[in-house]
Amino acid sequence: MKFCDSQLDNSSQELFERLEIELRGVDDLRLVDTAWLTSQVFRDRLEPLLISVRARGGRVTHSNESKKISIKT
Repeated sequence: MKFCDSQLDNSSQELFERLEIELRGVDDLRLVDTAWLTSQVFRDRLEPLLISVRARGGRVTHSNESKKISIKT
């Protein structure tokens, strides 16, 4: 919901900057509810952050995956 709110008050840039800072120390990121990834706008903003996690050797997994996998891009 924070993303929707940030679009209304024009604070999306700030939201993703904070998220980027929070993800810097993350080695294993699990996406629990991925329904929001259907939003192309959101996914376009999130994908560079996920790529950054993977580039550091981290893992990004979805909770509905039967096993953890590491996707390198």
